[in-house]
Amino acid sequence: MARPFIGGTNAAIKTLTATQSLSSADTGKIFICSQASDNDITLPAVGDAKGWTGTFFLGTAGGHHFDIIGGTVDVMRGVDVGDTNVVIDAADKVTFVASTAVVGERVDIFCDGTNYYVTTYAVADTAITSEG
Repeated sequence: MARPFIGGTNAAIKTLTATQSLSSADTGKIFICSQASDNDITLPAVGDAKGWTGTFFLGTAGGHHFDIIGGTVDVMRGVDVGDTNVVIDAADKVTFVASTAVVGERVDIFCDGTNYYVTTYAVADTAITSEG
């Protein structure tokens, strides 16, 4: 898996500024997210994504939600690390919340083929939310 380095490739960094679906080819990438407009980013189907990983950083804060969608069958589980730690259990998506999330907050995701395991890092509890 390629990793970016000074003076080398940046193929492992992908900027997300529009609604799109990610594929297995996107595994291991660092995603820079923008709230300049509402965006829905759909992860690969969980059954086809064993070993898939991704890290999502908020690069442009704004007045729109940025959703990372794991499907419609409550396959996202993990923890929200913030002001108060919160369990993410049986969620469909995690959201960088409009006008609340700040640049640099992040979401780490790993798939075991059954679930997406999610760890979110935000200053305020309401900056990154999950729902299912």
